[in-house]
Amino acid sequence: MSSNVNQDTYIVTGATGGIGKALVKELVNRNVARVILACRNTALASQLIADYNGADTKLLTIHLDLESFDSVIAFADEVKSRGYMVKALLNNAGTMRGEVRITSDGYESATQTNFLSTMLLTELLLPTLRDGSAIVFTTSMTRRIAAFHENWDVLSKRHHNRFVTYGRSKKMLTAYAALLSDRLRNKGNRVNCSDPWIVDSGIINMGNRIIDNLSSRLFRPLIYTPAQGASSAIAAMDSELTGTIFSLRKTDAISAKYKTRKVRDIIESAFSAIKPI
Repeated sequence: MSSNVNQDTYIVTGATGGIGKALVKELVNRNVARVILACRNTALASQLIADYNGADTKLLTIHLDLESFDSVIAFADEVKSRGYMVKALLNNAGTMRGEVRITSDGYESATQTNFLSTMLLTELLLPTLRDGSAIVFTTSMTRRIAAFHENWDVLSKRHHNRFVTYGRSKKMLTAYAALLSDRLRNKGNRVNCSDPWIVDSGIINMGNRIIDNLSSRLFRPLIYTPAQGASSAIAAMDSELTGTIFSLRKTDAISAKYKTRKVRDIIESAFSAIKPI
């Protein structure tokens, strides 16, 4: 296939994880022109690309570490310098840590990975979007157990809870998606969320050998497969709707509570803190 930069480009963050791999597989099956695997572990990404040797789709890796704003900026600069035009940005990568981990940028890891860096990446890539392109964010059912707080940064560090911190980062990401959807609506770009519910992937490991073994035996057979989880993101990408959350069970517009003045101020304040970077 020609490497013409004008061909449609699809970006999948966290492409080596369970849902990420399933997204790549679906895009290859559709014979899309180009897929960028945006990953921290480029060796794993290279192995995944080798699995599709001979496919019509051009697969390539560009390093992306969402725990580093510098890495996010470098990734976006690379996409722009190559002249790629993005048809879909699938913001799939995420992390859920049991312990507090502070990144080199000074933020709690899950908060930066799931929300801040994903927001920054999206903003930096907006100039590369084709008309009628799609942006999809992976949210989580755990957003329902968290609340919006002006002091989210302090809470994530000093009052860290594996599920609440993760849920808050996804709640804030969902709010950003809702606000971005309104911004881009008149430009023909669609912004949606995918809620895969609970998927059989590494992110649900608790880090305890006994608990994880029991989970594998009793819990994993009852939850969704990565392919099922990916199907929500694909539906969100394909849909003509915008400002919507897709899951296997239902499709709902993002609630107005994600766009109140208070929430808007929180999201704008968070972006202002990293915008000068």
